[in-house]
Amino acid sequence: MSARTYMHEIDPDEGEIRVPVHNREETGRSIRNIAPSRSRVASSSRRPMPEERPRKQRSQKGIWIIASVALVILLGIAAVVLYPSTTVSVTAHTQTVPFDGTIFTIYPAESAAIGTVPYTVKTETFEDSAAVAASGVEHAEEKATGTITVYNEFSADPVKLIKNTRFQSEGGLVFRIPESISVPGKQGSTPGSIKVTVFADQTGEEYNIAAGTLTVPGLKSTPDMYQGVYGRSTEAFAGGFSGDRPAVSQSVLEAARAEVRGRLNEKVQGLVRTTADNEIAFPGLMRISYETLPPTTEGGGSVRIHERAVVHMPVIMADRFAHSIAQAVSASAENERVSIRFSDDTAAQTREDITADDIGESEIAFSLAGQGLLVWNVDATSLAESLAGRDESAFETVIQGFPSVETAEARITPLWRKSFPADPTKISIDVEEVGQF
Repeated sequence: MSARTYMHEIDPDEGEIRVPVHNREETGRSIRNIAPSRSRVASSSRRPMPEERPRKQRSQKGIWIIASVALVILLGIAAVVLYPSTTVSVTAHTQTVPFDGTIFTIYPAESAAIGTVPYTVKTETFEDSAAVAASGVEHAEEKATGTITVYNEFSADPVKLIKNTRFQSEGGLVFRIPESISVPGKQGSTPGSIKVTVFADQTGEEYNIAAGTLTVPGLKSTPDMYQGVYGRSTEAFAGGFSGDRPAVSQSVLEAARAEVRGRLNEKVQGLVRTTADNEIAFPGLMRISYETLPPTTEGGGSVRIHERAVVHMPVIMADRFAHSIAQAVSASAENERVSIRFSDDTAAQTREDITADDIGESEIAFSLAGQGLLVWNVDATSLAESLAGRDESAFETVIQGFPSVETAEARITPLWRKSFPADPTKISIDVEEVGQF
């Protein structure tokens, strides 16, 4: 291979260095380097490239970075020394419980014995309506109805009012309750109360009275009870009628009524989802009674039908129910507080046919199918007190004394400390949330 010959030429006009490359194959080709000055010597006016910055400047920047890092480390060490912390992270003990037709019995809270599972009754009323086309005319005699709240300021014990008990308006008109009710006792100065629907004793529009107070004539023989047990409405009564009105065919009426009751049932199911955290309610235990209210006449030759759903729902005390289940499946639950969660497909079914009147008056036996998750409640305060002042080597022994704890991990700072703080309030107990099904 032939040797290459290099010739350096300096063009005084262009300030460039041209380096022609000659060989046998490449003649006349060149590479151009743009230089900032006319000579090969660096000019003082040349702008330094980034990689040519003075070492001193780079050295100062490095010192500042190192100093900043050191300061952060020192501050961290100071924080640990001046503000030590002790954190114990625990997970609660859990146990899955399958239910395959398991039988339970709950009792009215007023008569439940110690050791049994009590329940209370939640009563709600829902109403809905629909307009239907009329065909012809009919003669009707309808009784007015209304919703009242019955109060018990008389005693701390419940007051039972039997079916057809009379309530009288200030104008002397009589209304009756369709079923027996139990008015809860007062608590301190707060009266017990329950909502109930009453029906007029006679037909006619004069019974469509305005909101007001109603007395119980049957209690007059006991003045204190007569004064302390009464009803009060917040809305006017309606439906009282006597005369001719537009008629609706039976087939149209039944179809409209079924549609309205379907909407009412959706509202009822929502009632179960609004129970408090310390309550358990199963849709299979509730009882719904539907009432057809008097229709009202609307313009355009139509009639509006009205339906009412009265719900009686047993509400189980969650802590007592969970403890009862835990005692049956776990030996470590005797003196522990536990809670329970149910899978979405868990369902309850009564063992015998019960009516709305039975709920609140008698025990209810039911079967349960599905799955539950028992969760032991960790007493964070007690755990912190048991660890206070103890050597870290005693941690495992202390934890073993808490059946509610499944796993535990302690972190004590600074690292050279070998014991828990003597003050239990200085020990932070973090209980990790247990997941759902």
